[in-house]
Amino acid sequence: MLMIYLSMIDTEEDKDIFMELHGEYSGLMYRKAYSILRDSQLAEDAVQESFLRIIKNFDKVIKEKCPQTRNYFVKIVKGVSIDIYRKRKKQQTLPLDEREGTMIDEFTNIEDILVGKEIETYLLQLPKSYYIILSLKYTDGYTYKEIASILDITEENVKKRLMRARNKLREIIAEQEAEI
Repeated sequence: MLMIYLSMIDTEEDKDIFMELHGEYSGLMYRKAYSILRDSQLAEDAVQESFLRIIKNFDKVIKEKCPQTRNYFVKIVKGVSIDIYRKRKKQQTLPLDEREGTMIDEFTNIEDILVGKEIETYLLQLPKSYYIILSLKYTDGYTYKEIASILDITEENVKKRLMRARNKLREIIAEQEAEI
């Protein structure tokens, strides 16, 4: 797959930089994708799709190993993983005769069943911007200032989004609990 990525890049210098960044961050991206999707094949797909998106915007990437580049790569893979998760969840809610190419026995592993009851299911129902900001703050442990730098917004905006994200999460949990 690396050769396909490299064929999409114009200059030799950019190819070398991309190979270095790919080697540095692909493992981290896979772990992030797997933590969301809990499926190795889907996590690999998310990483591949992420690298394709990164290549399309490679002129905007900081082309060195640094926290901003790392965070950009992680942010992209999180967004792609969330999209895949939602698409997969939507397919599972379709009647069996309307499903195209899905596995009927997707939840045969007990780990998948347990993961379905964790807070992650609530988090993935949030809008992508809320999920990312909560993840940066509570999963990755970034400060308001660091999050503001990563997302290119003010610290006040970070605080406001976090407050809105927590409120939305409370609403989602309350709705789910009411249904049960």
